[in-house]
Amino acid sequence: MLIRREARQGALEGLDQERCAALHNYVVGLGWTQLGLSLDTLDKRTRWECHGGDAALASVSERLDASVPHLFHRYLARLCAPDKLWQNANDAKDEDEDESNKRFISLYMANWALGSAHPLGLVLDQEAGTAIQHMSIHDTSITMNGRQIWLPLNMLLDGSIDMIDQGKVLAVGESYDGEQERTEPWIMPSYTQQDLDDTLQAFRHLIDTIHARMPSRPQNSEEGLLDFVTGGLPQSLSSSSFAYQFLVQSPRPSFTNIAPGLRIARHQPSAPVSVRLESTKLYPLLLFSSSHPAHQKTRRAPRGKEIPISLFPRGFDAVSTYPAGLYLTETEPHRTHPFEDACKLVLPFPLGANAFARTSDGALVGESVRGAGENAAAKIEPRSTELYQLGFNHFIAAHDVQLKHVLWKWVEMVEEGD
Repeated sequence: MLIRREARQGALEGLDQERCAALHNYVVGLGWTQLGLSLDTLDKRTRWECHGGDAALASVSERLDASVPHLFHRYLARLCAPDKLWQNANDAKDEDEDESNKRFISLYMANWALGSAHPLGLVLDQEAGTAIQHMSIHDTSITMNGRQIWLPLNMLLDGSIDMIDQGKVLAVGESYDGEQERTEPWIMPSYTQQDLDDTLQAFRHLIDTIHARMPSRPQNSEEGLLDFVTGGLPQSLSSSSFAYQFLVQSPRPSFTNIAPGLRIARHQPSAPVSVRLESTKLYPLLLFSSSHPAHQKTRRAPRGKEIPISLFPRGFDAVSTYPAGLYLTETEPHRTHPFEDACKLVLPFPLGANAFARTSDGALVGESVRGAGENAAAKIEPRSTELYQLGFNHFIAAHDVQLKHVLWKWVEMVEEGD
């Protein structure tokens, strides 16, 4: 039932049905055993067998290139029924393109309990052996715009396993009484101990890398950054939050400029005005601050007035001016897609006018990702918050980039002299 970790490695070209099926079974087995159940009690019939086998599904098998694997995960509720395989995946395609309508199938439905409007799920391109996750059917305007890169199906399955292995999604029993809603049997912690450890390692390595290039190599202080960054109000953060744990365990370097134009923050523009007891809420936390104000995006009102658009969620949009810099952005740790270690670099100017900078999915910063066609640079709207961001997420719901990835990028830039 479960597969060895080394069996998860291999070529990424084409559709390896046996390997993908083994990866699927590994996901199912992890979820089953995390609930404390024995694999001996698991119904091991295939989905095909459950729907009647070859005789009952002859009309379906004629349209399938090969048998396809099944996936069960927090973000994928169930396999599509055989008569629904083509129903949703081709809504964005030309109905006259019969061959195209056979090519794309809705392999697995998205978890409708996660709040997306018109959930879709994992769509498989049978011809290329690639796939991509869709939280909503509206995502097809991005995934099928002619530019978005799809990934090998086994890579998506590997990503699902990695999330379970790292504790980012957990299978819990009915006795679970946490604040996040359980979508049977899965929950999604807002951060893991591994997330924290990885981020601390990246930050310490960045400090050491900078120290090694200074004329005299000073020693780090062990006092931490909590009081410094919160402006003497450590109680403004919950002691169980990622921000608190990161700051209290981070060494305070002998320098204040962590990158050109960015220094370790000393005040918080979104913090509560008065905090006596330990806060249980999160706010956008400024980690590294610029001396320049953040670029202010606006929209034009009907009468021509320019209205500021906040970069932060409701409840924090009353802050009209704030520094450019790197912010931890999660404010709702018990929502359905929480990432307490997610961050956003807010620039003092918009980026993308030269059609050069890209997000991690390959899209140009500021491009109209929902516009079809090969010319991505035809319509660019410069942005001030997309540097280092992921773009369209091939695996799960959209979230800001995790802090550790930005820190490791800065380590690389310091080491290369950039």
